[in-house]
Amino acid sequence: MHQPLKVGKDTLLNINSIEYQWIRNLVSEGNSPHQINTVIQRCLGGNLNTADIMRKVALKQIPVNQLLRELPKVPMN
Repeated sequence: MHQPLKVGKDTLLNINSIEYQWIRNLVSEGNSPHQINTVIQRCLGGNLNTADIMRKVALKQIPVNQLLRELPKVPMN
C-alpha cells in the first residue's frame, strides 16, 4: 500500500513537530519498529520505507534530509 504523505514538508523538517513526538511516544511505549512503521503508514501515509525513515528521523538516528530524498518529487504550481 502506498499513499501520499498526509504531512507537509514544513512538518517533516521540524524535528519537534507533534508527528515526530507521537512517533517517539510510540517507541517509549515499547512498540516494535514494525508496529510503529505500520501505524505511521496507516495514519500519515507513505510506504513502509518512508515510515521506517520517519521513525529513524524521529529517533535522531538519521538526518531529515534522507527522508526528503525518499519523497516523490511533486511539481510546484
